[in-house]
Parts: sequence; C-alpha cells; structure tokens
Amino acid sequence: MVVASGYIEVNGRHNVGKILNELKIRSIGIDDISEDRIMFLMERENIDVIKSEIGLLKSIGDVRNVHLTYYSNEER
Repeated sequence: MVVASGYIEVNGRHNVGKILNELKIRSIGIDDISEDRIMFLMERENIDVIKSEIGLLKSIGDVRNVHLTYYSNEER
C-alpha cells in the first residue's frame, strides 16, 4: 500500500462542502481545511492508483488544482 497526502485548491470557499462530500465518497481522509484549501490523506494499492485518483480529483467541478506533497514508497 502507498500512503499519499497533499491539498486541493477549491474555486471559492463556498464550494468546499461539495468537495468534502466527494472526498468522503472516495474514502479520502481530510486532514485540515484552510480557506479554499483542503488537505487530504489517502491510502491506495500502488502509485499508479494514486496518480489516477489525483487525475479524477482534478476533474471535479470547482477544483482549481490538486497538489501531491508526499507519498510513501511501495512495499515490495
């Protein structure tokens, strides 16, 4: 398993709730919320799945950008 964290930039603070709901549906942990940024933590099977999930997050309406700040090494 790979653990990854980062943050999502949201188009306006008023859209944060909608994005939080989407993260909960996707089983992505929410670490903190600061204005129009949501810090997240996720655990997935491998780095390719993490990259795919990041791409899906970027496609959510009202998401400006998604930044991956950390991910663990895959266990071999």
